[in-house]
Formats: sequence, C-alpha cells, structure tokens
Amino acid sequence: MATDRGADGNLFPVRFLGFGFFWAWLFLAGVTPSPLIGAPTGFGGAPFEMMELSVRALGLVAALVAARPLATRAGQWALLGTGVIASAVSAPLVLAAGAVPAAASASAVAAALGEVCMFLLWLCFFGYMKLGETFVLLVGAYAIGSVLFLLTVALGFNAMAAAAVLFPVLSGAAFVLSQRLNAARTGENLFGAAEGAAVGAEVAGEGVPAAAGEAAAGPWAAARARMVGRSQQVRAAGGLVLYSFAFSVSCGIVLFAGPEASFTVEPVAMIALGLICLAFFKTSRHPERPYALYRAVAPLMGLGFLLMVVPVLPDAVGGFCVALGYVLFELLVLNDCCNVVKANDSSLLRVMAAARLAITVGMFAGWLVVFAAATAAGMHATVAFLVALGLFAALLAVSVVFTERDLASLASVADDRALAEHGAEGPTREEAAVAFAEARGLSRREAEVAAFLLAGRTTSFAAEKLFIAESTVRAHVHSIYRKCDVHSRMELMDAFDAFWLEEQSH
Repeated sequence: MATDRGADGNLFPVRFLGFGFFWAWLFLAGVTPSPLIGAPTGFGGAPFEMMELSVRALGLVAALVAARPLATRAGQWALLGTGVIASAVSAPLVLAAGAVPAAASASAVAAALGEVCMFLLWLCFFGYMKLGETFVLLVGAYAIGSVLFLLTVALGFNAMAAAAVLFPVLSGAAFVLSQRLNAARTGENLFGAAEGAAVGAEVAGEGVPAAAGEAAAGPWAAARARMVGRSQQVRAAGGLVLYSFAFSVSCGIVLFAGPEASFTVEPVAMIALGLICLAFFKTSRHPERPYALYRAVAPLMGLGFLLMVVPVLPDAVGGFCVALGYVLFELLVLNDCCNVVKANDSSLLRVMAAARLAITVGMFAGWLVVFAAATAAGMHATVAFLVALGLFAALLAVSVVFTERDLASLASVADDRALAEHGAEGPTREEAAVAFAEARGLSRREAEVAAFLLAGRTTSFAAEKLFIAESTVRAHVHSIYRKCDVHSRMELMDAFDAFWLEEQSH
C-alpha cells in the first residue's frame, strides 16, 4: 500500500506539468498571433490560424476513422512519436525560412498534427482518472501552461525559440513517466482491453457488454443508458461549436484592435480560472461535481461582448471575460465527456476526438467570419456586428442547445459514477459480511447463519441450506444477537450496515 500511495503522490504533479508543457507550447507555436512566430500567412495568403484549424479538423476526422488501431499500445506510441516530433519542428520551420508561404504552411500542418496527437493522448489519460480528478487536472494544467508561457515570453526571443522545441519533448517524457507511474499504481495501461473493446463495439455497431449493475437492470435499461449518453454528447458538441465560435469571434476583435496584447488574453484568463476553481474546490461541499460553475459561463461571455462595445475600455477587457467563460465551459464539458464514457462503456478516444472536432469547427467558423468581415469592410466598421453575432451564439447555446435539463442529466451521470467508484474502492457486501463476523467473534457456523439473516432469509431456509435442524439455527441466532449486542434481525442489519459504511470509508 505504501508503494501505491507513493506512486500516486508522484503521479499527480507529473501530470500537471506534462499537460502544462503542451499548453505552453501551443501558445508559443500552435496559435497566432504568437510572440514567437507572429501571424504568418501561407499559400494564397491564408492566415496561419485558418490553415492550422483546417488540418487539425482533418486530423481529428482521421482519428475518428482510425480509432480502432489507435486505441492500442502501438497506436499510443504512434500518437506520441508523431505528436512530439511534429510539435517540436513546427516553430523552427517558420523561424528558419522567415515569411515564406511554404514554410508557414508546413509549420501550420506540423502544429496541427502535434496538437491533435498530444491533446488526444493527455485527455484519454486524464479521462480514466477518478471522478473529480479529471477537472482538477485540466484546470491545473491549463493554468500551469499559461504561467510557463508568460514566463518564457518574459525571458525573450531566444528562450521562446528554445522552449518551442523543448516543451513538446518534456510533455512527451512526462506522459511516458505518468503512464509508468499509473501502471505501477493500478496495473493498467492507457489503452487496455476495455478501450479496445469499446472502440471495436462502436465500429461494429454493437453494444459494449454491460457492467454487472447495468446487466441486472436488463438490456432495455442498458440500451436506454447508451441512448442518453449519445444525446448528452450531441448536445455537448453543439454547445462546444457555438461557444467556440463566439470565443474565436472575440479573439478576432481583440486581434485586430490591439494585436500587441492579444496573445496574453487567453493565458491570463486560464490563470484566473485556476484561482477561481481553487476557491471553488475549497468551499464547495461536492467539488468533484462542479455543476454550479456552468451557470457562470453565459453571464461571463455576455458581459465580455457587452464590454467590447464600451468605447472607454480596451477590447482586451471584454476578450478576457469571454475567454474566461469559454475555457470554463470547455473544461466542464471535457470533464463530463469522461463521466459519460465511464457510465456507458464507450470509447474515450472517439469521444475526445469528437469533442475537439466540435471545438475546431466552431473556431474555424468564427475566424472565417472575422477575416471575411475585416477584408470586406474593415474591422472597425464591423465590430458591432461581430459582437452581436458572438453574443447571439452564446445565448443560443445556453437557451436552446445546452440547457438546465442537460446539466441535471450530466449531474446524475456523475452521481452514478461516484457511487460506482465508491463501491469499487470499498469491500463487497460478501467481503464485509465475513469481516463483520470475524470482528464480532462469530464461529464459522454462526457466520453462515448470519449471512442468511443479513440476506433476509428465514431460519427454516437457513436450516434447509445448511442441513441442520431449525432449532439449531435458532440457537445460533440467539448467540449471534448476543455477540453483536442486538435484539432483533433489524438491529443486526443496522449494525452490519454501519460496519460496512465504516469499512468503505477507510
């Protein structure tokens, strides 16, 4: 047990830093405008952001199609190798060749491939953690990556150029170390039999074998649970498309209004979100189920867009509020995707690829509108239109696509997962019954009789099954009551339930 705790203690900070390195790299070399690579254009004058989003979408579609071979140990290593190499070469490609369109295009392709591979790996790894851990890890990693990015920017160009190559390597190394520590703690790898079976069943169009509790409820209940899970995923994807669209519109407004500060808006928002969530974790009665935070998303994004039309305020102030609301929604949805996957035995790789694809589609549409508006009439003439469009998308998401009913449904999924995990951590009822008998000093035969009593069976039933006289069973019952300090079967069952709860809490 000491080894397990030590592995878990080492694992948590490694995961934080590993995914944090990925986000720091993404701000440096994967999105524009960047303090390192600026805002280069590729073939045909296409902006870097549009090229990167296009290739990213294609990569995610490919991941969905090839989910079965990717959900293997060999697939994991392929994703890891491609992710580290592509990420590490993306910035040098454009830095070495300057403003050459071919170099910018190649850099965008490499950045997109690196982003797809590393994001899927880390999110799949986080997704199989316990309830609540996934959200904590995501929030912490985003915040740590933002701090690393801002510190690197403060150190100057040479530090940023070195970090753009080093951060992906460190993220990959942290992933390998995290995998080893997790395997030492749990004995499981990232893509084990469960994930392969889930992907295989989805590809074949068949249901995944139900868990014991689900099977006991019957095939109709299992089918209904899968349908509810798919409905939740579709609605979550719709919310991601609309909110990411609104977010990219706000980023475009900030970019064209003041490009020198636009690259700091999202990292600062992520750090602020980390502090807000830290306060929430400290004060909430159920921090592992952060559904109250969903209600802050729409007000934050609405406030941000309204602040953008206030003449005396910089657009970055409104952009900060929009970014804060959007990142909060993204993390909450990704966390809930993990809960739905665990509840329905579906493929986490597929679900995360679909969620990231929804984000990518929304961002691409938002940037497309922004660049089209800036080209046609100039940004200053279309700010009010873009603000109205972004605000409409946010309101549509909260009022039609992703409503309070969906939040209640997701909360129930989290509750079910919490019960399942709590039950898995503690002893089974049979194991607890044996421990209860030992703790009360019952003999072997008394323990057998007690098991029948706790199961609600009669003394005649126990006598028949144990091949003893019913009078002998009654004598054992009297002795059981005396040793357990109870006077009736109900008191015995209450004493056992209290014992079982205490055992589960240890």
